[in-house]
Amino acid sequence: MDDRIDHLKGLLDRLEDARARLEAAPDAATAADVLGELNEVAQEVSVEVERQRRAVADDEGGDDAQLGLL
Repeated sequence: MDDRIDHLKGLLDRLEDARARLEAAPDAATAADVLGELNEVAQEVSVEVERQRRAVADDEGGDDAQLGLL
């Protein structure tokens, strides 16, 4: 479970870093590059959330409806 949490924390750090770089972007091209990176991280977050949901369901022996997630 700690590995899962560490991975999520890493994604959060990447999001925060990209947000700061977006705010400091000197021009539109740089901002567009950072937005592309944010999109990639958001996709990774989505994959990880789904992975976590399945792991919890497997651990609990239940289905997604019992999880109360998303």
